Amino acid sequence: MNIAKRIGTLAAAALTVVTGTIAFASSAEAAGSWKCRFWNEGNSCVRTVGNGYDAEWIRPWDDGQAHYVDFNLECQNGYTYGDQGAFWMSPNQTRSYVFAVGARGTCRAKVIDHTSGKTFYSDYTTKLG
Repeated sequence: MNIAKRIGTLAAAALTVVTGTIAFASSAEAAGSWKCRFWNEGNSCVRTVGNGYDAEWIRPWDDGQAHYVDFNLECQNGYTYGDQGAFWMSPNQTRSYVFAVGARGTCRAKVIDHTSGKTFYSDYTTKLG
């Protein structure tokens, strides 16, 4: 094999490795799978996203009234993050909030229902930086 063919083959192999690395990096930034805990009143979920964590509260439970709820993110390293404040949520509604805090390790969503006085947690998810 002459030198030009060898260089061409090596360049093609290097391009394949680089392309594979770029594709892997892009998929690593994709949203993670939901980690949920199911309660009688609804489902509390969290997943990792490119810039942090996405918390979700699914409220299929219908007690006939709106509830005043608040999202928080609790991390095992001691950090707790709040959202932009409590909000009203009707039965059969789903709401979410992205905590754009970067990678903070292992965290879970905390949903405080001020109307019922109950607090609901999701399972933990981990985002490493």
